Amino acid sequence: MKIKLILLVTLIATSGLAKSYNYKIKDIQTFSPQGWQEKVKHDGKISYKEVIAKKSGWIEIPNWWGDTIRPKKGKIYCLEITYKDTVTQPAKVMAFTGNGRYHSMQEVHRIGGKNDNKWKVANVPISWDLIMLPEGSMAARIGFNPFSGENNLPIASIKIRNAKLPKDEIQYNKETRAWIKEVQKDLVAQIKTVSEVPSLKIPGQFTQQAIVPFVRAYYNDIKPNTVPKENEIGGTAFVTLAQNEYEPCTFGVYANIEDLKDVTFSVSSLKDRGKKLDCEISLQTVEYTVKRSRDRSKEEKHYSFDWTPQRLWPVYKKDIKKGQSSWFWITVKTKGKKSKPGTYSGTIKISSKKHKSTLPIKVKVLPFKLLTMDEAGLKMGGCITGYPSEREMQVMVEHNHNMMNLWYSGVQPTIKNEDGKMKLSYYYMDDFMKRATDAGQKAIVWFLGGNPNGYPGTLTLEYSLFDMFVEGGRNKYYKMQGTKKYRGKILPQIDKYYRQLISEVTTHAKEKDWPELILTPFDEPVKWAYETPKEDRNYKDAIGCGLWTRDHFKAACKLIHESCDNRVYVSMHHNYHDTRHNITGHVGEIFLEDVDINCTNAIGEDDELGNKTRKAGKDFWQYSGLWGGRYTFGFYFAVFDSRGSLAWAYNWARRFDISSGGNAIYAWYSPFDVIVTPEYEELREAWDDRRYIETAKAIAKEKNIDISPLINKINEEVLASRGNGGRDLVFDFWEESLEANLMDKWRNMLITKIIEMNDN
Repeated sequence: MKIKLILLVTLIATSGLAKSYNYKIKDIQTFSPQGWQEKVKHDGKISYKEVIAKKSGWIEIPNWWGDTIRPKKGKIYCLEITYKDTVTQPAKVMAFTGNGRYHSMQEVHRIGGKNDNKWKVANVPISWDLIMLPEGSMAARIGFNPFSGENNLPIASIKIRNAKLPKDEIQYNKETRAWIKEVQKDLVAQIKTVSEVPSLKIPGQFTQQAIVPFVRAYYNDIKPNTVPKENEIGGTAFVTLAQNEYEPCTFGVYANIEDLKDVTFSVSSLKDRGKKLDCEISLQTVEYTVKRSRDRSKEEKHYSFDWTPQRLWPVYKKDIKKGQSSWFWITVKTKGKKSKPGTYSGTIKISSKKHKSTLPIKVKVLPFKLLTMDEAGLKMGGCITGYPSEREMQVMVEHNHNMMNLWYSGVQPTIKNEDGKMKLSYYYMDDFMKRATDAGQKAIVWFLGGNPNGYPGTLTLEYSLFDMFVEGGRNKYYKMQGTKKYRGKILPQIDKYYRQLISEVTTHAKEKDWPELILTPFDEPVKWAYETPKEDRNYKDAIGCGLWTRDHFKAACKLIHESCDNRVYVSMHHNYHDTRHNITGHVGEIFLEDVDINCTNAIGEDDELGNKTRKAGKDFWQYSGLWGGRYTFGFYFAVFDSRGSLAWAYNWARRFDISSGGNAIYAWYSPFDVIVTPEYEELREAWDDRRYIETAKAIAKEKNIDISPLINKINEEVLASRGNGGRDLVFDFWEESLEANLMDKWRNMLITKIIEMNDN
C-alpha cells in the first residue's frame, strides 16, 4: 500500500538534525503489504501497530537528512523506538541500507527478548553507510522482524536524533554482546571445558596477586581455560613495526585468587629518552562466544561446542572467573615520518573493581617505510555476499585488503525489460562503486555464477537473463540448460543479452572510474574432472559437474572477451595429472588459454603452476580459507610469487550469532566501527610480511644488490615448515606452519637486510 505519508515534522535539515524528529506509527500510512496487523490499537495513551510474529514488516518515513540518497559521510543518528517487549528472543531492527544482497533490508540491531510486556525505548544507531533511499523513493525504510516465538511485536513510535558519542556506541556494543549471549545460552551447557594444565606455577611476586597478567603472541589464542606459562607471567609486550604499519601485541589476565569484576586496561604514553611517539593506539577486549564444530570422521553429523575468541570489541569491562583467563589486544599504528625511529617504553595499566596490576610495553619503530599494497603490485580481497558498508571497505584497506570478490547474486545493475530490449540502471552500483573508490579499493573480482555443483542453477547471470527475457522463466531455463543438447553451451535465447550486459556494464564502469572489474563466469570450473557429477540437490534440477562444466566456462570466457577488454579470472581448484573423462593431463591448466588471471588453491599438486601461468603471459594469484592466516597468505604464497589472493570468506555468515550453520566470516559491520576477528588481524600481518619481502626486493633492485640467497633461504624454510593442512582443497584448503613463531624469525631476517642495505 502506497499513499501519502502524514508528516509530523516538515523541516528537513541538510547537515545533521536541527532538532529531533518523532514519527508515530498511528500516523504512518506507508507500510509493507504484509507483516503488520492492519488496525491501530491502544494501550492507555499509547497507540501502536503490531508486526506479525515470524514475519517482517517495514514502514517508510521521510528522508530526514536532506536531498541526497544517503546522509553526509560520517554522520550517525540514533532511532529511539518505542515498543512493547512481547518477544521471547531479541527481535531484529532492519533498515534499507543499499548494502547486502539484492538490495534487501539489513539487520542494524536487535531489541527486546525479555517478554515482560513492558513498554520500552530502544536506541538503534544508524550510520550514513547503513541507510539509503530505495531507488525511486524519497523515504527511508525501517523494518522489524520478530523472527521467533508466537507473539506479535507492538511498535508505537520512532524518534530520530543525532547520535551521542561515545555513549551510544558503548551502549550498542554492550547490548549486542548481551543478545548474542542470550541466544546462545542453551549451548553453554554443552561446552566441556578443562584446564590446559593441571597445575600452575606463578612466580613469587605474583603468587598472592588477584590479577596475574601474562604476555602471549597474538597468533597464539588465549581462551577462558588458558593457563599462563611461567615465562609469560609479568613479561614485556613487544611491538616492532615500520613507519607506516599496524602491528598488534596481546596479553592475558588470569584470575588467580578470586573472581575479577570489571577488568579493563589502558596504555600510557610511549617515550624514548623523553620524546613521545606520535602514533595511534587502539585497545580491544576479546569476546568469547559459542562456536560449533563438526567431527567429519563420523558417518552421522556430530557437533561439539566450545568457547572461541570470536571478536575484538573496543575495550570494555570484563568479568573473569577465578581460575580462568581473558584476552586483550593492543594495536599500534605508525604515522609515516611523524613516527620517529627509536625504541619507546610505556606501561599497560590493568584494573578490576578491586585490584590493579601493570605490564611493561616496548615499541620499536624501524627507520624505514614499507611499500604499500598498491606500490608493491599486490592485491588481496575477501569473498563478500553483497555490497559491504563504506566503513568496512575503509577497514579492509587498513588490513591490506585493496580488492573485493563479489557475486552477481548480490551485486548487479537493475535490469528492465522494455518490449524485449534490455535497459540497465546503475543507481545502487554507482553509489557503491563511488564509495569503494573513495575507500581505496582498486579492483573487484565479479563472479557471474557460483559453485558448479549446482549447475545449471548456479549460473546466476544466465538464469536471471533467461528469467527476464524468455517466456517460461527460470524453471524452463533449468530444464533446457541441463539437457544434453544445451549443457555446456550458452543458450541462444540469452546470448545477445549476456553480451550487451557485459559490454554496457564494463563501459559504464570505465566512464565512472569504478575499481577495475575482473570477470569470471562461475567458480571453480575444474570440478569438471570429478569422476561423478556430485550434484548439489539444494539447487532445482541440478546435474552437477562434468565435461559441460569445462565447455560452459570456456564458452563464457570467449563471450566475455568478445564483449569487453576487461581481464577474465579463473579459480583453479585443482591441477593434478590424471585421466578423466578420457582426457589425460593436468586437469586445471586447460583453462589458461581462456583467462588472464589464474588463481589457485592447489599449488601443492603442481608447484610449477605459477611458472606455467607466467610463461603463458597470464597473472598468477592464489586463494585459500582464512584459517591458514599469516603463514598461508604471507610467506607460503610468496614462495610462488603470486601477486593477488582471495580469502574464503569475508562475511558468509548469519550476522553476529554464528553458533549454527556453515559460517565463514572475519568482520562484522556496525553503525560505529567494524568489529574484527583475530583471524582478520593475522591476514593483515600476512600481507605485511609480503610488504616486507617486496620492500626488500625493491631496495635491492635500486641498489643493485643480490638478495636471492636470503629469499631462497627463507623460501626453503617456509616450505619445510608446512604442516598437514591444505590437502583436501574443499573442507581443508588452508596451510599452517608447524611453528607459528617462525614467521617472526623470517620477518626479522628481512628487517635486518633492509636496514643493512639502507645503511650502504
